[in-house]
Amino acid sequence: MMEPTAVLLPAIREALAAKDFRTLKESLEEILPPDVAEILRQIRTDEQVLLFRLLRKDQAAEVFANLKVEEQKALFEVFTDQGIKAIIEEMNPDDRTELLDELPAGLVRKLLQLLDPGERALAHRLLGYPESSAGRLMTPEFVDLRPEMSVEAALQQIRWTGPDKETIYYAYVIDQGRKLIGFVSLKNLILADPDKPVGDLMKEEVIAVHTLDDQEAVADVIKRYNLLAVPVVDSEERLVGIVTVDDVVDVMEEEATEDIQKMGAIAAAEEGYFQSGFFSLARRRIFWLAALLVTATLSGSIMEHYASAIQAVVILAFFIPMLMNTGGCTGTQSATLIIRGLATGEIALGQVARIILRESAMGVLLGVAMGVLGFLRAVFVPGSDPTLWTTVGLTIIVTVTAANLVGALLPLCAKAFRMDPALISGPLLTTIMDAMTLVLYFEIARRLLHIST
Repeated sequence: MMEPTAVLLPAIREALAAKDFRTLKESLEEILPPDVAEILRQIRTDEQVLLFRLLRKDQAAEVFANLKVEEQKALFEVFTDQGIKAIIEEMNPDDRTELLDELPAGLVRKLLQLLDPGERALAHRLLGYPESSAGRLMTPEFVDLRPEMSVEAALQQIRWTGPDKETIYYAYVIDQGRKLIGFVSLKNLILADPDKPVGDLMKEEVIAVHTLDDQEAVADVIKRYNLLAVPVVDSEERLVGIVTVDDVVDVMEEEATEDIQKMGAIAAAEEGYFQSGFFSLARRRIFWLAALLVTATLSGSIMEHYASAIQAVVILAFFIPMLMNTGGCTGTQSATLIIRGLATGEIALGQVARIILRESAMGVLLGVAMGVLGFLRAVFVPGSDPTLWTTVGLTIIVTVTAANLVGALLPLCAKAFRMDPALISGPLLTTIMDAMTLVLYFEIARRLLHIST
């Protein structure tokens, strides 16, 4: 299926060239905001400004929210203050907070001054919550009802206020002190008797999060309970906002990107690949590379310690790469499964005993299978003998069993000490596995081959 922008872009460019603004305006009204944003990326800046002027205010705000931060900053440089004001005031509060959170402090101050007093106070309030918290992520645009209202009155209020709200599929019921006491779905309101009180329809078992809850916890709640939105309450249980599923998708992408970067031994960054400066990206990579270089000297020290064993039986060196790769890959596989389980909530710290038992059994099974293959591989090496074959096969069994268990336990230890388990995986884990494999290999070889060190 061809991308919508691939079909629409030629027509847009033709209308721009012909200065057929009426056709452009009509065409843009039929295009979804994400597709308009993609079209903007493929035309000149002066043409982008022109297209923005042809968009409705609400549509322009949605399109702007779909652009990347660098693209938004570039447009700010060519927009008039009035044009900027129109866009950021029309943006949803949560989208505007995300934008302000990414911009330099000087530009943020300028944008805040452009807002009307009410919108400025709202922006300051949302920015006042801790970074990556539910308060920073939420929007205050939600439907709230009182329990004594009739269904008919509730529906009328939704008709009046709904166009300005983020979502109307759920309405939240509050008391006189704005404390959250229940919720009701739009479906139930529509199907109910018009004279029935909202309090009789509402469900009192409300799943809510607090303003200071971490955004990952909010994402977990929405995912676990299959919610379109989750209400956010303050320390006094007053309803102050909601977090919608579209914001959670962004959080999940952000957290997944951060974990992937950490697993690759790269300091996490908020910018994309092309948005990151060349030297900034190098700086984030070189720190961990330098740290790994230092830790990797441990393997060299181990080989230096067993130099006499290698000199006595030179053929031992032939199997070192195979053994180190096997141990490293086994540990990384195990760590990846545990880290994923911790991230999804499937695995908890209270299940350590069960994990140890399971991964020990898995390590033995994998170790025996890999040990047989390693034994057969050693058989075909010229100059080897049955004792060496046994040494290689036994080393693989012990290494795979140990690596599988260590790979599972390290992320759990990190979690117990409130560290990010992703830091333990990837190159760092491989370095640990390499050192462990070498010690096991030479100790087994020393005993079976009767080598003195």
